[in-house]
Amino acid sequence: MTSSRRIPLITKELKLQKFQVYRSLIEGVSEAIKLKKEEIKICEVKNSNIYVTVSKNEWKSSLDKALQFYIGREEYEECSKIKKLINKL
Repeated sequence: MTSSRRIPLITKELKLQKFQVYRSLIEGVSEAIKLKKEEIKICEVKNSNIYVTVSKNEWKSSLDKALQFYIGREEYEECSKIKKLINKL
């Protein structure tokens, strides 16, 4: 089964793109759990064909960072999704 999610492109202004990167992380981990993958691509560096990947052993800590990001933005629906993913790991 192939991935249907869109992997975002990132530029040098990565801090401005945290929202896209965290969303891709959440979608990627969710998909990887279903497909039993060991690694996910979360973004591509623009014009480079280089991908930022996250290994399964780093998913929890990455999701914890995403959780803190969404708590800070008071987006509690996303926080709920992240907590459910962490519990599945």
